Amino acid sequence: MTIDEQLTKLEEITKRLEGEIPLEEALDLFEQGITLAAAVKEQLDDAKIKVMKVAEKAKGTFSLADFDLTP
Repeated sequence: MTIDEQLTKLEEITKRLEGEIPLEEALDLFEQGITLAAAVKEQLDDAKIKVMKVAEKAKGTFSLADFDLTP
């Protein structure tokens, strides 16, 4: 599953959890969401490392700045 697909699935899970659903279903969805969130974070961390390595190879050609992903 691509990161875009994982994020879409996380959105779907979040919307379902915001509604009224049975406890067992909510717990199952929560577990799925946590697993997906961890996978997405790992992929983003890996991507950040790759970007840093590429920037290091560029040696001063440009600079990197952190950015905020909060909506």
